[in-house]
Amino acid sequence: MIDKNGIKAIAFDFGGTLDAPFLHWSDIYLKLYAYELGLPLTKETFWDSYVYAERQMESVRPVSADSTLYDTQCFKIRYQFENLSERSLLAVEHLESFSMNAARVVVQYVENNISLARPVLAALSARYSLLLVSNYYGNLRRIVTDLGIADYFCSVTDSTIEGIRKPDSALWRLPMGRAGLSPHEVVVVGDSLKNDILPARELGCQAVMGCPTQQAFVECVPCITSLGELLAWL
Repeated sequence: MIDKNGIKAIAFDFGGTLDAPFLHWSDIYLKLYAYELGLPLTKETFWDSYVYAERQMESVRPVSADSTLYDTQCFKIRYQFENLSERSLLAVEHLESFSMNAARVVVQYVENNISLARPVLAALSARYSLLLVSNYYGNLRRIVTDLGIADYFCSVTDSTIEGIRKPDSALWRLPMGRAGLSPHEVVVVGDSLKNDILPARELGCQAVMGCPTQQAFVECVPCITSLGELLAWL
């Protein structure tokens, strides 16, 4: 149960929580690639390429503060596909245009999920201060502005800009301190036990975990299967 007494703010994760229905993004890519592009990939064959792309995004930093969601996905997907090709797991002509088409599919997926999140954020922002905290690439502010949800948040905290990454609880603590909030006044909402829920508990926040199916991963932490369920808890 959530004790609503004294709660002043809700801190949201972004990736997997607002832009997707509580699924890991490696699984989302697999699903979209299979259904929309007909790629015969499996978790086992795709995982190393997914990790490679994430590391390239962190080390090469191809994204600028003004990069759009489409730009970001083009970089990530191109890294994934290049690695799959190098490992002889993907054979397509015109890799660049194929990556761009895949990026459009992913962007549409995100936009569809954000359209479901928007009314929930609107309702909650009328009662609480909303904070956004994410491991991102330095352009999270641009992304949420383009998606039409930036105005719901009092602050947007991007790991690349701050030089701190989850699961370090310091990334969650930063916006709370800047807003003059104590952890016990904040509920953290995320889809990752390691990156969101455990750091929240470490700080002394209450937490709600987004789960694909209704099951409790942590004692006394409510699980929701859709973002709209938050309205009943809060």
